[in-house]
Amino acid sequence: MKIVVIGSTGFIGSNIFNTLDKAKEHDLIGISRNEVDLSKQNSHIDLLKYLTSDCTVIMCAGVKKQLGDSLDIFEKNLNIINNFCQTIMNSPPQKIIYFSSASVYGEDVAYSEKISEKTPVQPGTYYGIAKYTAERLLEKACAENDTELVILRPPLVYGKNDYSRGYGPTGFTYKAINNEEIVLWGDGTEYREFIYVDDVSKIISRLIKSSQKGIINLASGRSYSFQQILDFLTRILNSDIRVKEFDRTKAKVDHHYSNKKLKNLASGFEFTSLKNGLEEMCQSLNAIRK
Repeated sequence: MKIVVIGSTGFIGSNIFNTLDKAKEHDLIGISRNEVDLSKQNSHIDLLKYLTSDCTVIMCAGVKKQLGDSLDIFEKNLNIINNFCQTIMNSPPQKIIYFSSASVYGEDVAYSEKISEKTPVQPGTYYGIAKYTAERLLEKACAENDTELVILRPPLVYGKNDYSRGYGPTGFTYKAINNEEIVLWGDGTEYREFIYVDDVSKIISRLIKSSQKGIINLASGRSYSFQQILDFLTRILNSDIRVKEFDRTKAKVDHHYSNKKLKNLASGFEFTSLKNGLEEMCQSLNAIRK
């Protein structure tokens, strides 16, 4: 099977590419931003030569929200998906696996039940709006060209080789190891879900071979508080962590995800616990420092 990974040198894309490359089961092509920068006008022309009617495309390219939530971020992500859709219209692949985001549900929206694929979207950031717009554009382009489409909505993905250092497991780990002060908004008791990047890659390996279509919450189904991240890091590093609390600027909101659809696809799959994921990150970072 021919697999094309777009965004193959980014955090998620590189991990997926390396996992598939080690398996040696597919004809694998990785496309980095240096080869095709989809944020630039008419870049779809450069992408055409890589896509064939029998290939599966894993679309990871995009501008991260960690770089800031602005209209500029929205525009760049819209340019990327616009060029990608133009490529599909001219050279439709067999299947597309698109990395959207749980941000489409709204990052500051309170839900009384677990967030499922049927939960109404309420994006409240430029990033979330861009991701939902991309979903709709892809749905139309794929429907018109008989291309199978899987839309993945992951919460915050963390793990080795993530240099964004945002608010959460990755950023806290970098600062804890380097004895830097960690900023904690409120008391850290709000719950979020975090998924380890190795789990993402393993699930993609299964998804490639599956006939599954549509929207899937790429979530483990277990949420943790930000304070739990700090507690785990304190035990893993066996040292006190410098933390400075600031008053919340927004209301406290907990998010919990339903992953019933994913569990049907990945039956028996064991997700990496937050504690184990943090341990692997710490081991990796300490090795790099040496």
